Amino acid sequence: MLYRFLKFTVGIGIRIYYREIRVLNQENLDHDGPLILIANHPNTLMDAWIMGHINRRRVHYMAKATFFNSPFKRKLFKAVGMIPINRKTDGVVSGINNRDSFEACYELLERGEVLVIFPEGTSYLERRLREIKTGTARIALEAESRNDGKLGIKVIPVGLNYLSADRFRGRIMAHVGKPIRVETFLAEYKTNQGIAAKKLTERFRAELSRVFVTMDDELKEKLVHQLTYLFDSRYSKEEEKGVEQSIGFLKQVQLQLDETTISSPWKLEHIQEQVDELVQSLNFYGIRPDFLDRPYRTSLYLRQTIQSWIFLLVTVPFFIFGFIHNALPYFGIDKLVTKLTKEVEYHAPLVVLMGLFLYPLSYIGWCILFNWLFDPNWLLMIIYALALPLTGLFAHFFLRYRRHIRSKQQFSRFAKRRSSVFNQLKTQREALKELIFNT
Repeated sequence: MLYRFLKFTVGIGIRIYYREIRVLNQENLDHDGPLILIANHPNTLMDAWIMGHINRRRVHYMAKATFFNSPFKRKLFKAVGMIPINRKTDGVVSGINNRDSFEACYELLERGEVLVIFPEGTSYLERRLREIKTGTARIALEAESRNDGKLGIKVIPVGLNYLSADRFRGRIMAHVGKPIRVETFLAEYKTNQGIAAKKLTERFRAELSRVFVTMDDELKEKLVHQLTYLFDSRYSKEEEKGVEQSIGFLKQVQLQLDETTISSPWKLEHIQEQVDELVQSLNFYGIRPDFLDRPYRTSLYLRQTIQSWIFLLVTVPFFIFGFIHNALPYFGIDKLVTKLTKEVEYHAPLVVLMGLFLYPLSYIGWCILFNWLFDPNWLLMIIYALALPLTGLFAHFFLRYRRHIRSKQQFSRFAKRRSSVFNQLKTQREALKELIFNT
């Protein structure tokens, strides 16, 4: 009951915080037997919540023992399916025995349930797959060995690909890989446990690399993100839009640069120089790169701008209502989070947790005040209460849309008055694209 309640509540929080959560190959999770789900770990608690959110079945988690440092936390976390494990980097937490934790994992798999493990062991907000520990493979192999290979344990890799992971209204693509059957490694495990665990771990890493965009070079990672900024356009002719298209393009750029590194390494420096020059020019003129994909027509832009400003003017009352009623928790949470932690990996989960508490508390306060001032009937009270979160989201959209319209106006003036520079930027961008993708 507690698990379902928390899953529903936290699910609301992450659905509000992230504007798009896309799951690729969801059907790979639809198994009735024992499953171990492994995933990369860039975003601390948010990763665990996402794994629970995308699974129809109840999931259990292996978590670091430092979370269980009080009797209350132990009862709470165990009630929601968390299994503590002492890590070498954290030291031993009193009362937590790893043998008992492993035994709990074996029993869980023998009951045909789902276990989530983040085999990297640590969480950093980076697009990089760190060292995969062998513990996951040992748990899977030992559980299968204890039951003479009859459990049929499957290990499923899940790549958690975030865009703007620590920002409100970011996006996520969870890419579910193909199941890995454990029993194929069982014969070797019976003769040499260490080698079998290492081989299975290597398989885990290979499969996670297929579903997660991972980059091992910081300079190349920066270049990939710059190129994605320049070319991943909402106005492109691609039929597929959204986070899947963006992550797909990110992967495409990465693979292309990897190929260039092997075939023509000297080109990378030239590409970086052109990228820096183009980004600097766009920033100087205040032009968003995706606007370069739009054909400029004065009449079209004028009509769209007029329509947009009419929409903004008509909806100003809704914006003001939403802003007034949501500003305090919105800005308050942001300040509290920055004071509580400097680690960016904890930003998103802390914002969601605080939001689940502070927003309802704020809305209750506003409802009490509204009732005291106006003594409304029950229908008006319900409408007022529902309007608080809805207009809050609209207020955020309103501000983003206004910035978009201003950028559009700036681009329109630029394209009209400095058409030669505009065409030069488009040519420069196309030449860069040709250099990268037609090597």
